[in-house]
Amino acid sequence: MLLAAELWAEARKTGQPTADAKALDGDVILSAQARLLGSKVAEVIVATTNVAHLARFITASDWQSIG
Repeated sequence: MLLAAELWAEARKTGQPTADAKALDGDVILSAQARLLGSKVAEVIVATTNVAHLARFITASDWQSIG
């Protein structure tokens, strides 16, 4: 959650929030969790239909294009 808070603050500071100011931002929480799972050995790609928001924080691809 600390990393999610950092991502959330960064998005707000750059004027690119991914959710309403009063909303719990699932995009940054998911991105932070995926970053923490990633390593130098394995790449983490988030499969989503919301590539535009998630790609700001982590590698993301449309779930239908991942094979």
